Amino acid sequence: MLPLQVGRMCEEYFLRMRRHVYVTPKSYLSFLSFYKNVYAEKFKEVNNLEHSVNVGLLKLNQAAQDIKQMKVKLKDEEKKLRESEEQTNQLLVKVQSESAKAQKKSEQVGAFRDECLANKERIEVEQEEANRDLQQALPYLQEAENAVKSITAKDIVELKTMKTPSDIIRLVFDGVMILLQTKLVDVRMEAKVINKKTVDFIHDSFDETAKAMMADVRFLSTLFDFSKNEKDNINDETCELLMPYLELENFNPAVAKKASNAAEGLCKWVGAMVMYHEAAKIVKPKMDYLKIQTARFVRAFRVCQRPRER
Repeated sequence: MLPLQVGRMCEEYFLRMRRHVYVTPKSYLSFLSFYKNVYAEKFKEVNNLEHSVNVGLLKLNQAAQDIKQMKVKLKDEEKKLRESEEQTNQLLVKVQSESAKAQKKSEQVGAFRDECLANKERIEVEQEEANRDLQQALPYLQEAENAVKSITAKDIVELKTMKTPSDIIRLVFDGVMILLQTKLVDVRMEAKVINKKTVDFIHDSFDETAKAMMADVRFLSTLFDFSKNEKDNINDETCELLMPYLELENFNPAVAKKASNAAEGLCKWVGAMVMYHEAAKIVKPKMDYLKIQTARFVRAFRVCQRPRER
């Protein structure tokens, strides 16, 4: 309807003023603007692709040159290896010409060396196994550190200003204090409401202890330092004290988030530290055992080398 009215007005203007008026539809102008934007975007995309290809070609060329240099070095190393092999053969001939006593000693040293190498291979296998177990524990540590980083000073201030913190916040802080080995109040039964469900639990220590802990400006840095340096001090007894909290139906980050962002982060931190301990307590004895075995191997290998040096 509107385009027809515009057309009639243009005709009337021509009849009166004897001048043509041309009206360009806004949709066409929008199309031209959209076309320009698409063209600029595609042009930029093609330029980026061209740059990536050129960089890739440069790297391939550099790699080819590096390979040539490595081949030259490899030839030099092969020459040195042959020289070393010849020297070793000469040394073997000299050793074979020694007396029977020296020969017997050499055989004993060889047997001892083989035993050292066998122990070395076994230690390397056990080291690899322990490292695999350790890698399974590291994600929990990373999760704990990320949980602390997600909490801001603003979140802590928000908690401080709450007149009546919800029960999930109070219980989460109990979990934090148990990990930090902060003293809690005496145990007594108390009804708690978590996620609109009432459960029989124990009285929390939020008012008596947690408020003072939050008031410390180093609270967040204390948690981060614990995750980094004190995590291996967590013991089974601590985790056992945390189990009643962790086994609660609604003691989880999703429910804690409804109360506050800080509660969510602290809930994640508590759970992650417990999971890290469960994984690390399998790895730590293995790592300690490997340290002892490695030290024994080094000492034995040095003893093995002494007769050869003489």
